[in-house]
Amino acid sequence: MSMNQKKKLRIRALRILPALALTAALLFSLLCAPLPAGAAYDLPEDVSISARSALVVALGPTQAEDTVLYELDADAMKSPAALVRLMVGAVAIEQIRQKDIDMDNTTGTYTIDCFNRIAGTGLTTANMEFGETWTVRDLLSMSMIQTAADACVTLAVTLCGSEEQFVAEMNATAQEIGCENTSFANVTGIDHINQYTSARDIYRIMRYAMDFPEFEPLLSATEYTAVPVSGGKGNHSLPNTNDLCRPTSAYYYSPLSYGKTGYTDSAGRCLASVARDSGYEYLVVVLGCPEKNSEGESGVHFRDTETLYRWAFNNFTYKTLLSKNEPVAQLPVRLAWDQDTVTLVPETNFSATVANDLDPSTILKKATLNAEAVDAPVTKGEVLGKVELFINVDQKIGEVNLVASESVERSEILSLWAQVQSFLSSPWFYGGLALLAVLLIGYIILNIVHNRRRRRRRMKRVKKYK
Repeated sequence: MSMNQKKKLRIRALRILPALALTAALLFSLLCAPLPAGAAYDLPEDVSISARSALVVALGPTQAEDTVLYELDADAMKSPAALVRLMVGAVAIEQIRQKDIDMDNTTGTYTIDCFNRIAGTGLTTANMEFGETWTVRDLLSMSMIQTAADACVTLAVTLCGSEEQFVAEMNATAQEIGCENTSFANVTGIDHINQYTSARDIYRIMRYAMDFPEFEPLLSATEYTAVPVSGGKGNHSLPNTNDLCRPTSAYYYSPLSYGKTGYTDSAGRCLASVARDSGYEYLVVVLGCPEKNSEGESGVHFRDTETLYRWAFNNFTYKTLLSKNEPVAQLPVRLAWDQDTVTLVPETNFSATVANDLDPSTILKKATLNAEAVDAPVTKGEVLGKVELFINVDQKIGEVNLVASESVERSEILSLWAQVQSFLSSPWFYGGLALLAVLLIGYIILNIVHNRRRRRRRMKRVKKYK
């Protein structure tokens, strides 16, 4: 079964789930939510934020190499508001690729049905009018940069035939990339009991979307100008809602590369973003920020985000914590004539983003071997275990395979002797001995019986001639 077929099956399953089951799952998760995994670091006393949920991740070359530096209630389910557009963007790009859609020539029309889906919600729009036709590129760009609800619904209908089908794709993708506390009910971000996510799942969604080169430009531009293909009354110029990206804003933060804002009364002020500086790349998510902080300042989601970025950029360094040729463990070797052990070393160098003042000698290295001993021959580079690295006693920061540092040849004499010993201690050997014993006993019994018969015949002959 292909990946697309499996995904379609998941979509069908998700679409037929009754609303009552989803509601029950949400209530159960709220009551029995798992404890969030402990982050490596706490914020210092002079650094504080107002967000109800937050996550700071140092991004590595791959997601497996990312390091969580700070988290605050990162697995708690929250309303995503317009952060739902992060998944909208990822799924839209995926659909465009799968269906080989020409973004500049394929169009969608803003209809009365699209209008009815957002009427009375108070959501931000691009002020589209009935009958206006737009390219898919414009619909996608307007959906992302300004969270234009009219453009987003039109985009969903254009790509998948209906908003419901598009949402089903979103839920299938969320499940596929490992989101644990996420469910989508619409593309606009309006609050719904079956629409929720978490800071950690937002990170997973952004990490997935980052694999698409088209994704970042949708969120990094300071503004976007769109022109309807037909039925329109002129250009629509939309500014980016993320003030950290706009040089004219009082909240401008130059290292920030791109991000997405969101807001509803229930969700509060939210922002998910990525910043780069001096070769370092961090991802920050803040959810549930109030309108004003304890000092009466507005723009709290922007302030919290910048605070977390400054803390990360100023206090962490990417360091090599384990060298490729550093001996970690010894593993006993059998069947080698002149060598009893083989030294295990890391398969690769291990590096991670850690606090500037971290003393490498305080890193705990826990080696786990695949077996208590290994039989020769052993090949250099053969994986024979792993080593996990911990800081703060129990905070795991990564792991790497352990491999043999050298090759070890087998002794044929010892190998032959081992085979003999193995046979002598095997059930087959003892079974053979038992069979031999039975045959021997049988032979003895037969001999006894045979001899008795011979004596009887002899005695009969003797009596006959007397």
